[in-house]
Amino acid sequence: GPCCHMKVADSAQDAFRTLVLNPASVFVAMIATVLMRCSGTSFLVLLNPWEVSLLLWVVGYAAVRLSLLGFVDGLVWIVGPWLPPLPSRVGPKPVFQHKINFLDVTYLAINSIIEYVFAMNIFFLLWHSPFIVRAPSSLGVLNGIVAFWLLLIIDDSMYAPLHRFMHHHYVYRWVHKHHHRNTFPARGYIDAANEHPVEQIAALTLHWIAVHVVTHIVGLHVVTVGAHFGFKALGACFNHTGFDLRFKFLGIDYSVRAHETHHRKPQTNFAQYVMFWDRLMGTYQKYESGHVRREHDPTTAPQPKAEPNRLPAWADPAVEAMRGEVIESKICGKLE
Repeated sequence: GPCCHMKVADSAQDAFRTLVLNPASVFVAMIATVLMRCSGTSFLVLLNPWEVSLLLWVVGYAAVRLSLLGFVDGLVWIVGPWLPPLPSRVGPKPVFQHKINFLDVTYLAINSIIEYVFAMNIFFLLWHSPFIVRAPSSLGVLNGIVAFWLLLIIDDSMYAPLHRFMHHHYVYRWVHKHHHRNTFPARGYIDAANEHPVEQIAALTLHWIAVHVVTHIVGLHVVTVGAHFGFKALGACFNHTGFDLRFKFLGIDYSVRAHETHHRKPQTNFAQYVMFWDRLMGTYQKYESGHVRREHDPTTAPQPKAEPNRLPAWADPAVEAMRGEVIESKICGKLE
């Protein structure tokens, strides 16, 4: 009906405003243009490094989508139900879920293309680079296990401060705000990839840098790069579910609890897998279920108060508890 058309039109305007009329988008476009000119690479080569036909390009896109949604995210939903739920997900009422709208679908579609272009370029690098070891018999401890560990450590050492920077109040509204519309993410890949394309480009750029850094430190085998890519994809999907997955090894401290805490208290837990970086920055926060313990009559028990260090305030679980849903609003006359 007319109301539906108006919502689509408004969402289309939001997409144009946040994607085009956005200083972050302009900045990234300028940096990309400079880098392509310095390297002598054209935009078409960036989009299609293998120079395949349009038909093969589309088939490859479908194959990557099948891999991410069918195998990676599919594995999450096969394994996840065998895991216990996060304590926050077993309360008296279901947690609030932001409904997917036109803007979300637009971001997801653009990000799927960015992921595919990145996959094509990383495969091209793995196939042609003289620094990447490809022979199966050449897989060893340094370019295998040690390199895998270093990829996680170095990638997160860059991602954690970048993630924190995206929460700065001058930057937050332009890029990262969109991803935080869910205080309790639960849809796996859909919620993980539902972010501004600038954020997607930034994260994949750090991945690219980490591959090159580790290659020059201990060497890198093609199997290690694939294992790292799969591990990161699975970790990102699990981080945006309600499954209580946790494990630690050699400084890698991964838990879905840590990332849920970040969505509930956005000034904490900026790292993805190596919480040492948050402890170093003083931003690490232990997990709390968020349930209010009422030792007396629940009708007279004090209601939770919104925490003062929350950004944005509308994502506070205490606000949600009082309102019954998460409300996006203007806080103190300023859009968060």
